Amino acid sequence: MPEQPISTVREAVGVFPSETALQAAVDDLMSHGFHRSELSLLAPLSAVEKELGHSFTSVTELEDEAAVPTTAYISTDAIGDAEGGVFGGLIYVGALATLTAVVASGGAIGAAIIAAAAGGIGGGAIGAVLAKLIGEHHADIIEDQLERGGLLLWVRTWNAADEERAVKILAEHSGSDVHVHELPATHGVLEDRYNGETFPGDLQAYRGVPYSYLPNGEYYIAGEVLPTERCVKARIDRDLYLETLRSEAKEQGWDIEALLGNPASVFQTPARLLVTDLPDPIKADILKRWAYGEKQLEIASDDGMKPTVNGDRLREINLALERLQAG
Repeated sequence: MPEQPISTVREAVGVFPSETALQAAVDDLMSHGFHRSELSLLAPLSAVEKELGHSFTSVTELEDEAAVPTTAYISTDAIGDAEGGVFGGLIYVGALATLTAVVASGGAIGAAIIAAAAGGIGGGAIGAVLAKLIGEHHADIIEDQLERGGLLLWVRTWNAADEERAVKILAEHSGSDVHVHELPATHGVLEDRYNGETFPGDLQAYRGVPYSYLPNGEYYIAGEVLPTERCVKARIDRDLYLETLRSEAKEQGWDIEALLGNPASVFQTPARLLVTDLPDPIKADILKRWAYGEKQLEIASDDGMKPTVNGDRLREINLALERLQAG
């Protein structure tokens, strides 16, 4: 059984001036060892104000607020090719959940789709109608948040190496007020709502880890409300993966901080990492972290600092990643 959730969590947080800057930060984070289940975005402002019970002037007021409702980041790959063709780009799950409810209740979007179907329009055209409406709704959410100061992104971190890497990446992509905070892992109001005596849903489990499900389609696990079962499973998979990594490191006598923060000090070369008994996903994760470190060394060298003698290490890392991905 996995360990009980820790009492607090640590996150890096930053405010972005545009969706383009936010997406660039997300891409950089995910290409260097962070998982999408570790990224959170601000929910639509209507949901935020309803949950908090008050209005706010700037999103900066919400950066360190434990009770602020957030939503998961979902990439087009995570949604799936068929849906990705409709939705595309950066998706706010809260917006999609709202739209789904509108369709189900026969609202404007539902009426548009019903009319299209009645007129004999094919599924592709219906998808185009839906994509247009979703795009407009998404644009409204982005505009609302930009008018309140920017777009918030939270990054779950697990150790000092994670924190340093996340802060650098957020700042490099125009993130402002970038910092790390520590918040309670659970929230009393949410615990009562999703696990209390009046909880109206079902308790379920995935890989031995319990989570709550409500009839309205929401999910709850360890202080976080998630909109889809896919997000829940991604969160659990990531937590168990990190437990596996820590267990492997302990068994083989590795320093976990060095393993994640400075892989070169543990393995010396990518080839030595590849011949270990670590599972391939963990090898890939370590290589991505290693690649980020090498890129930082290259940037420092370009800025006039004394370069580190490491040959063509970044190329070796990329070749190792290609080898893993090829199976």
